Amino acid sequence: MKHASLGEIAVQLGINKSRLAYYFSMGLIKPISKVGKMNVFDLDKTLSTIKRIEELKNKGKKLKEIKKLK
Repeated sequence: MKHASLGEIAVQLGINKSRLAYYFSMGLIKPISKVGKMNVFDLDKTLSTIKRIEELKNKGKKLKEIKKLK
């Protein structure tokens, strides 16, 4: 299992870290642990979840609707 911070995941996906922080604040992505003040995420699971969120957004779903699907 690979671990990553939100910033590292944002760089890999080429998207803004603030978007991922918003997904986190909505409960759409969840950390597996915390190191100091930094949340640590399962890289593969989080990448997969974010890609799915983006797919659903592109199909016209709102984030509140996507949250209900989880």
